[in-house]
Amino acid sequence: MQKIIFIFLLLSPALFSACVKDKDKPEEMANYINVGDKLPEFTVKNTDGEELKSQDFTGRVTLLVFFMTTCPDCQRELPKIEQVWENLKENPDFRLVPIARVEKAEVISQFWEKHQFEMPFYLDPDRQVFSLFANNTIPRIYLINRENVVTWMAIEDMSLTALQLKEKIEKLIKK
Repeated sequence: MQKIIFIFLLLSPALFSACVKDKDKPEEMANYINVGDKLPEFTVKNTDGEELKSQDFTGRVTLLVFFMTTCPDCQRELPKIEQVWENLKENPDFRLVPIARVEKAEVISQFWEKHQFEMPFYLDPDRQVFSLFANNTIPRIYLINRENVVTWMAIEDMSLTALQLKEKIEKLIKK
């Protein structure tokens, strides 16, 4: 019995700590948008129903984030994104576009309130926008230049602190 408990404890972090693949999408991960690619055309809405189109990103450096509030990796990365937002939200050359994949606005709003997030979020209730970028795996973070070209991306683990990400964004803004 002790051996079984030990094995379970050993394996449980691997089972519960990552959003490597979606349970409903067991196939191999496929990226449809990579560094160097132009952003696809899409439209998302916020909770007020206001639309934001990918063409609206032109002229600004944009940080695009796909997430779900139930994803442990997203829960780890979203506070970093919030810190970046707090530091850059007044910069007219920066735009943050967190997109909630498949979740209802009420669920996200509760999560935002619980974590005291002030950054905006947009909705992708049927994965239509996400499916332009990949077939599975979140969080996905894309840094997009003023010409709507992806200059950097991270899947699942950003491997950057909030400060490092902010500096990466500021460097791109100065170009």
